[in-house]
Amino acid sequence: MTLDELKTRVKIKVDEYTPTGVSHAFDDYLGPMIQESADELSDKAPLYLLEPSYIIPDYEGLDTNARWEDDLFLIDAPAAFARIYEVNFPFWEKPVRVALTPEHPDYEKQENTYLKAGYGRPVVYLKTAKVEGSAYTKVIVCGKVLEDVPPTTLLYVMYKNAADMPAVLDEALTWLAASKILQILDVPEQAKLAYDNHLSELMNKTK
Repeated sequence: MTLDELKTRVKIKVDEYTPTGVSHAFDDYLGPMIQESADELSDKAPLYLLEPSYIIPDYEGLDTNARWEDDLFLIDAPAAFARIYEVNFPFWEKPVRVALTPEHPDYEKQENTYLKAGYGRPVVYLKTAKVEGSAYTKVIVCGKVLEDVPPTTLLYVMYKNAADMPAVLDEALTWLAASKILQILDVPEQAKLAYDNHLSELMNKTK
Protein backbone atom coordinates (compact mmCIF):
# COMPACT_ATOMS: atom_id res chain seq x y z
CA MET A 1 0.00 0.00 0.00
CA THR A 2 1.38 3.42 -0.92
CA LEU A 3 1.91 6.14 1.66
CA ASP A 4 -0.94 8.17 0.13
CA GLU A 5 -3.28 5.17 0.48
CA LEU A 6 -2.21 4.72 4.10
CA LYS A 7 -2.84 8.42 4.76
CA THR A 8 -6.33 8.15 3.28
CA ARG A 9 -7.16 5.18 5.51
CA VAL A 10 -5.90 6.99 8.60
CA LYS A 11 -7.93 10.09 7.72
CA ILE A 12 -11.07 7.99 7.43
CA LYS A 13 -10.41 6.41 10.83
CA VAL A 14 -9.71 9.76 12.51
CA ASP A 15 -12.84 11.27 10.96
CA GLU A 16 -14.85 8.29 12.22
CA TYR A 17 -13.85 9.12 15.81
CA THR A 18 -14.08 12.91 15.52
CA PRO A 19 -17.23 14.48 16.99
CA THR A 20 -19.79 15.67 14.42
CA GLY A 21 -19.22 19.23 13.29
CA VAL A 22 -15.64 19.32 14.60
CA SER A 23 -12.77 19.66 12.16
CA HIS A 24 -9.08 19.24 12.91
CA ALA A 25 -6.00 20.17 10.93
CA PHE A 26 -3.82 17.10 11.28
CA ASP A 27 -2.32 16.59 7.81
CA ASP A 28 1.14 17.53 9.11
CA TYR A 29 1.00 14.62 11.57
CA LEU A 30 -0.01 11.94 9.09
CA GLY A 31 3.35 10.98 7.61
CA PRO A 32 5.34 10.98 10.88
CA MET A 33 2.66 9.12 12.83
CA ILE A 34 2.27 6.46 10.13
CA GLN A 35 6.04 5.89 10.07
CA GLU A 36 6.22 5.83 13.88
CA SER A 37 3.46 3.22 13.86
CA ALA A 38 5.32 1.12 11.29
CA ASP A 39 8.46 1.22 13.45
CA GLU A 40 6.44 0.23 16.52
CA LEU A 41 4.97 -2.76 14.70
CA SER A 42 8.46 -3.84 13.64
CA ASP A 43 9.31 -3.91 17.35
CA LYS A 44 6.23 -5.67 18.70
CA ALA A 45 4.19 -7.48 16.02
CA PRO A 46 4.30 -11.30 16.06
CA LEU A 47 7.30 -12.38 14.03
CA TYR A 48 5.30 -14.52 11.60
CA LEU A 49 3.40 -11.39 10.49
CA LEU A 50 6.66 -9.67 9.58
CA GLU A 51 9.02 -10.29 6.70
CA PRO A 52 12.71 -10.94 7.42
CA SER A 53 14.17 -8.22 5.23
CA TYR A 54 17.82 -9.04 5.89
CA ILE A 55 18.80 -12.60 5.14
CA ILE A 56 22.35 -13.95 5.38
CA PRO A 57 22.65 -17.57 4.19
CA ASP A 58 26.27 -18.04 5.24
CA TYR A 59 29.29 -16.19 6.59
CA GLU A 60 30.68 -15.51 3.12
CA GLY A 61 27.54 -13.55 2.28
CA LEU A 62 27.83 -11.31 5.32
CA ASP A 63 28.00 -7.62 4.43
CA THR A 64 28.24 -6.44 8.02
CA ASN A 65 31.05 -6.70 10.54
CA ALA A 66 31.24 -10.18 12.05
CA ARG A 67 33.92 -11.99 14.02
CA TRP A 68 34.57 -14.98 16.27
CA GLU A 69 35.85 -14.45 19.81
CA ASP A 70 36.42 -17.49 21.99
CA ASP A 71 33.10 -19.39 21.84
CA LEU A 72 31.16 -16.34 20.62
CA PHE A 73 30.14 -15.00 17.23
CA LEU A 74 29.69 -11.21 17.22
CA ILE A 75 27.76 -9.33 14.54
CA ASP A 76 27.58 -5.55 14.29
CA ALA A 77 23.91 -4.96 13.59
CA PRO A 78 22.99 -2.87 10.53
CA ALA A 79 21.74 0.67 11.20
CA ALA A 80 18.10 -0.22 10.45
CA PHE A 81 18.14 -3.35 12.66
CA ALA A 82 14.91 -3.73 14.64
CA ARG A 83 15.04 -7.24 16.11
CA ILE A 84 16.13 -10.82 15.55
CA TYR A 85 13.92 -12.95 13.33
CA GLU A 86 15.87 -16.21 13.64
CA VAL A 87 19.46 -17.19 14.41
CA ASN A 88 20.85 -20.70 14.23
CA PHE A 89 24.29 -22.30 14.28
CA PRO A 90 25.51 -25.88 13.79
CA PHE A 91 25.06 -28.02 16.93
CA TRP A 92 22.42 -25.73 18.45
CA GLU A 93 19.43 -27.69 19.70
CA LYS A 94 17.03 -25.01 18.42
CA PRO A 95 17.12 -21.60 16.72
CA VAL A 96 16.80 -18.38 18.71
CA ARG A 97 14.14 -15.79 17.89
CA VAL A 98 14.70 -13.29 20.71
CA ALA A 99 17.93 -11.44 21.46
CA LEU A 100 18.05 -9.85 24.88
CA THR A 101 19.55 -6.53 25.94
CA PRO A 102 21.68 -6.31 29.10
CA GLU A 103 18.71 -4.60 30.80
CA HIS A 104 16.44 -7.60 30.27
CA PRO A 105 15.78 -9.64 33.46
CA ASP A 106 16.81 -12.87 31.71
CA TYR A 107 20.09 -11.44 30.40
CA GLU A 108 22.31 -12.90 33.12
CA LYS A 109 20.52 -16.23 32.83
CA GLN A 110 21.38 -16.28 29.13
CA GLU A 111 25.03 -15.68 29.93
CA ASN A 112 25.08 -18.31 32.69
CA THR A 113 28.14 -20.58 32.46
CA TYR A 114 26.02 -23.70 32.82
CA LEU A 115 23.86 -22.72 29.84
CA LYS A 116 26.97 -22.06 27.77
CA ALA A 117 28.59 -25.34 28.68
CA GLY A 118 27.31 -27.20 25.63
CA TYR A 119 27.24 -26.19 21.98
CA GLY A 120 23.62 -27.31 21.81
CA ARG A 121 22.51 -24.58 24.24
CA PRO A 122 22.09 -21.38 22.25
CA VAL A 123 22.73 -17.94 23.74
CA VAL A 124 21.89 -14.72 21.90
CA TYR A 125 21.89 -11.26 23.42
CA LEU A 126 22.45 -7.64 22.47
CA LYS A 127 25.07 -5.21 23.68
CA THR A 128 26.26 -1.77 22.67
CA ALA A 129 29.87 -1.41 21.58
CA LYS A 130 32.14 1.35 20.38
CA VAL A 131 33.30 0.91 16.80
CA GLU A 132 35.76 2.69 14.55
CA GLY A 133 35.22 6.43 14.39
CA SER A 134 33.96 6.60 17.99
CA ALA A 135 30.44 5.57 16.93
CA TYR A 136 28.33 3.14 18.92
CA THR A 137 26.41 0.25 17.46
CA LYS A 138 24.33 -2.70 18.60
CA VAL A 139 26.25 -5.94 18.60
CA ILE A 140 24.46 -9.28 18.40
CA VAL A 141 26.38 -11.81 20.50
CA CYS A 142 25.83 -15.50 19.71
CA GLY A 143 27.24 -18.40 21.69
CA LYS A 144 28.28 -21.09 22.20
CA VAL A 145 29.63 -21.56 18.66
CA LEU A 146 32.60 -23.16 16.98
CA GLU A 147 35.23 -20.81 15.60
CA ASP A 148 35.22 -20.43 11.80
CA VAL A 149 31.94 -22.33 11.56
CA PRO A 150 29.36 -19.98 9.96
CA PRO A 151 25.76 -19.66 11.10
CA THR A 152 23.15 -21.71 9.27
CA THR A 153 20.51 -18.98 9.62
CA LEU A 154 20.72 -15.25 10.30
CA LEU A 155 17.40 -13.50 9.77
CA TYR A 156 16.56 -10.00 10.94
CA VAL A 157 13.59 -7.66 11.06
CA MET A 158 14.61 -4.28 9.69
CA TYR A 159 12.83 -0.96 10.10
CA LYS A 160 11.09 -0.23 6.78
CA ASN A 161 9.24 2.64 5.19
CA ALA A 162 5.58 2.34 6.16
CA ALA A 163 4.58 1.69 2.54
CA ASP A 164 6.86 -1.37 2.49
CA MET A 165 5.36 -3.06 5.54
CA PRO A 166 3.52 -6.38 4.98
CA ALA A 167 -0.03 -5.81 3.71
CA VAL A 168 -1.39 -8.06 6.47
CA LEU A 169 -0.53 -5.28 8.93
CA ASP A 170 -2.23 -2.41 7.06
CA GLU A 171 -5.28 -2.24 9.33
CA ALA A 172 -3.29 -2.58 12.54
CA LEU A 173 -0.86 0.07 11.31
CA THR A 174 -3.51 2.61 10.29
CA TRP A 175 -5.52 2.16 13.49
CA LEU A 176 -2.34 2.68 15.52
CA ALA A 177 -1.51 5.84 13.56
CA ALA A 178 -5.08 7.10 13.99
CA SER A 179 -4.79 6.52 17.75
CA LYS A 180 -1.59 8.55 17.90
CA ILE A 181 -3.17 11.44 15.98
CA LEU A 182 -6.27 11.41 18.18
CA GLN A 183 -3.98 11.64 21.21
CA ILE A 184 -2.30 14.70 19.69
CA LEU A 185 -5.75 16.18 19.05
CA ASP A 186 -6.48 15.69 22.76
CA VAL A 187 -9.42 13.31 22.47
CA PRO A 188 -8.14 10.50 24.71
CA GLU A 189 -11.35 8.45 24.75
CA GLN A 190 -11.45 8.27 20.95
CA ALA A 191 -7.70 7.58 20.90
CA LYS A 192 -8.26 4.60 23.20
CA LEU A 193 -11.03 3.26 20.97
CA ALA A 194 -8.74 3.48 17.95
CA TYR A 195 -5.93 1.79 19.89
CA ASP A 196 -8.29 -0.99 20.97
CA ASN A 197 -9.11 -1.54 17.29
CA HIS A 198 -5.38 -1.73 16.60
CA LEU A 199 -4.94 -4.41 19.27
CA SER A 200 -8.00 -6.27 18.00
CA GLU A 201 -6.52 -6.36 14.50
CA LEU A 202 -3.28 -7.82 15.82
CA MET A 203 -5.13 -10.41 17.91
CA ASN A 204 -7.25 -11.46 14.94
CA LYS A 205 -4.07 -12.13 12.98
CA THR A 206 -2.74 -14.40 15.73
CA LYS A 207 -5.75 -16.73 15.79
